[in-house]
Amino acid sequence: MRKITWELKGGLTDEEIKKIHDFALRLIEKIGILIPSENILKMIPQDKNIFIKNNRVYIKPEKIEELFGPFPKKQKEQNKEIKFYVSGYSLRCYDLYTGEIRKPTLNDLIIFTKIAHTLGAYGCALVFPSDLPQKLAEIATYKFCLDVSDRIYGAGIFSDNYVFDIVQEIICLIEGKYEIGMHMISPMAFDKFLIENASRYFDKKTTFSVGTMPMIGATSPVDFFSSIAQSIAEVIGGASILKILSPNNEVYFSPFVYPFDMKYGSIVFGGPDFIKLNLLLYQIGKFYGIEIMAKVFNTMGKYPGDAQVGFSSAGVILSLLMGFKMFGWAGMCCIDEIASIEQVIIQYEILKSCLSLLEGVEFDENKMNIELMEECILKENTFLTHPETLQNYKRNLFVSEIFSNETFNIWEKNGKKSIWQKAREKAIEILNKHNFKRDEKQSEELNKIWEKAVKKLK
Repeated sequence: MRKITWELKGGLTDEEIKKIHDFALRLIEKIGILIPSENILKMIPQDKNIFIKNNRVYIKPEKIEELFGPFPKKQKEQNKEIKFYVSGYSLRCYDLYTGEIRKPTLNDLIIFTKIAHTLGAYGCALVFPSDLPQKLAEIATYKFCLDVSDRIYGAGIFSDNYVFDIVQEIICLIEGKYEIGMHMISPMAFDKFLIENASRYFDKKTTFSVGTMPMIGATSPVDFFSSIAQSIAEVIGGASILKILSPNNEVYFSPFVYPFDMKYGSIVFGGPDFIKLNLLLYQIGKFYGIEIMAKVFNTMGKYPGDAQVGFSSAGVILSLLMGFKMFGWAGMCCIDEIASIEQVIIQYEILKSCLSLLEGVEFDENKMNIELMEECILKENTFLTHPETLQNYKRNLFVSEIFSNETFNIWEKNGKKSIWQKAREKAIEILNKHNFKRDEKQSEELNKIWEKAVKKLK
């Protein structure tokens, strides 16, 4: 018996990846990383490998190799579990019960998180609650998500130092250490607010992660590979500076690049360019020993299940064949302007259907049974009622919970339900199954932190 599967070939060669890496290190050495903070610049020790001029920090490749090398990294054993991620922080949402577009509330944040958690998702808050003051809303995306999930929380938005610290207090309570995401500003700069706040955690038990969002032709070159090199330079340069300033803490980095629409002046999620960049970065991630997420569920589509979600299907199939294990960010429509829990359900179903393709087909010559064929063809004239069919139908064929296979007459008789309506019904069904309960002690501490924030910010 043999499993028949398929694979994806092609992509960058090892030599080409090395050239992109070397170019990225040259960018750090020759252009440097801008740090718009005199206080932080004073903390950086200068030597033969680190040089500061005009608020830019220049680091030689030898120092970066010392901090994070040697490159290419020895590959770690990859996690075999497929993970599905949601996100968004959207300022609008589709109402779960009416389908109207409106501003999300705290109740939407809780309901959407419950459904996504019960589905098995990981990730971040889908919506940003508009019925709370801005600063409390920022904290709420941690506190109220964590009340109902241990895998989905946070929006990473901070109005001031107080909110930043309250969020870190919550993270430390749950994770046992502080976790600070450092979003670089393209081209080649730190965010002043983030780096100055992070500096107060250099001597504490903290994990730093560095990401960036260069846009091809806007905040990075129009050439794919120059843009990829810039993204690598931004995250490795930023990570190196953080490691120099906080040597006892873990620092991670992850590059990414986004297409840009010259007509509308917007970042472009989904589409062929987006998927190509994702596939290229997956290969480059292996060079650095990091796992890149397949962001194939990011879409420019304006409503759940519209035609542009088709790019998600193409992206998922290609990404699975390439070897990706993490798939995000589900639940966002129109870049990330409108959240939809129905979109989450639809995109999870897309992932399941593509996984069925990846699993392949078992070839077992013993199952090519001439007696069974004779019985079904010559005696019964059907295979429908045979025990072999009834026993293995669902195991051999993919059966979707929401994709419609009815004939027109049956579909019409059942109310002409769209995939959006079916996903809505599924979401409500899942909501009723939510049963996560946080540890009582942690829950008490979360409530205390929230009450303290309310008292300060109300």
